[in-house]
Amino acid sequence: MKSILLTLFHTKRGLDILDDEFEDDLKRKSAIIFGVYTAVQFLFDYNFEEETNGFIINLLWLVFSIFISILIWLLIALLFHKIGKILSGKANYVEVLSVIAYSVVPIVLGLLIVGILKNTELLTHDFNNLYSRNFILYISWFFSLKILIQGLAKFNQYGLLKALLNISPFIILQVVLKLYGY
Repeated sequence: MKSILLTLFHTKRGLDILDDEFEDDLKRKSAIIFGVYTAVQFLFDYNFEEETNGFIINLLWLVFSIFISILIWLLIALLFHKIGKILSGKANYVEVLSVIAYSVVPIVLGLLIVGILKNTELLTHDFNNLYSRNFILYISWFFSLKILIQGLAKFNQYGLLKALLNISPFIILQVVLKLYGY
């Protein structure tokens, strides 16, 4: 928990703590973070009014989604690791995986805040609108990119330009998906 908070607020110190942790702990924490992200995303997209499935089916769907999401994140980490190796990076796979996992934490927090705002009636007049919710999500994406870029630059031992090149396929994919409404 300390490494998550430090990575959010003091990214360089948090990354130094990540560098000192055991690889098995990093793998376990990364899988947990990816699972929490999927659960929050599932609940964020879940519509209680239109749901016709039973509790057990939804629970099984959530568990299946978490499993598939963890596999997808493992593949994304492998892609980032291979791109980093092409750019002559020094990071191993677990370091790249943990940096990606810790960069997902701001997105989880942003989704939680937006989900709470979306389902509350307390702040409907001033703050609880589509623009403020999107602003929160964009801020969380900014912090996520900050952690990802600094982490890849630190563990691969190269500069910010190569770190940006390393994540450029992901950024291009996100832009294309946003343009086509996904």
